[in-house]
This record gives sequence, C-alpha cells and structure tokens, in this order.
Amino acid sequence: MKTITVFTIALMASFSSMAQVVRTSYQEVQSATDKIEAMEVAYLTQELSLTSAEAQKFWPIFNDIKEERNDLKIKKKKLMYDMAKSFNTMSVDQAQGFVDGMFDIEASLNESNFESRNRKIIKIIGPKRFLQLKKAEYEFRKKILREYRTRGR
Repeated sequence: MKTITVFTIALMASFSSMAQVVRTSYQEVQSATDKIEAMEVAYLTQELSLTSAEAQKFWPIFNDIKEERNDLKIKKKKLMYDMAKSFNTMSVDQAQGFVDGMFDIEASLNESNFESRNRKIIKIIGPKRFLQLKKAEYEFRKKILREYRTRGR
C-alpha cells in the first residue's frame, strides 16, 4: 500500500513538473515574440521617420492588418492539423471540405494585404514611404532570420 502511495505521489510530482516546463517554455516563446514585435516597431518607426501624428494614425491600421494575417495563419495551421489527424479515415466529402477550407484561407491570406487598409496607410505616409515600409518589413525579417541562424550555431 505504501508503495502505491509513494508511486502515486511521485507520478503526480512528475506531471506537475512537466506542466511547469510546458508553461515555462510557452512563457519563453511569448516573451521572445513580444521582444521581436517591439524590435519591429522600433525598426519600422526609425526607418519610416514617423511623426507622432502619423504614428497615431499608422500603428492602429498596421496592427489590425498584422493581427488579421496572424489569425488567418493560425486557422490554416489548425486546418492542416485537423486534416493530418483524420487523413487516413476521411471520406471524399470531408477531403473536399478540407480543400475548400484551404482555398478560402489562402484567398483570404492573399487578400490580406487588405487593399483598402493599405490605401489608408498610403494616405497617411504617402506612396514612397509605403514602399519604404514594405522594404523595411522585408529587411527586418532578413535581419531576424540572420540573428536566429547566428545564435543557433
């Protein structure tokens, strides 16, 4: 009886420590994500030389676009996970549903440059600085990937 009690306590302690590891790794990922987002804001602000008036108008629109794109990417990952999980047992109709879902998400992602919102950004910062924004976003991604590769070695 003592053996079962000791075993149960040890098992519960190991589950508790595993949950702590998962929670800690999630917090680390979230912290790194927050840090990268802050770096991106600083980088784009510097590259675009936004005035405070421009920044007040620009960032809410920019953040809405970014948030919507992230939501679509999460939907796509969930759809792919669900598809992979049921791939071997799915019917043709279910497969067609997954295909339609993928096409819908892909179309939304392609439209997620959200022309109307980009036009609002262009009204705020002008077409040349809009192109500068696109270039700065690209350069920032390259910079982050380069740093990630360097640290990984």
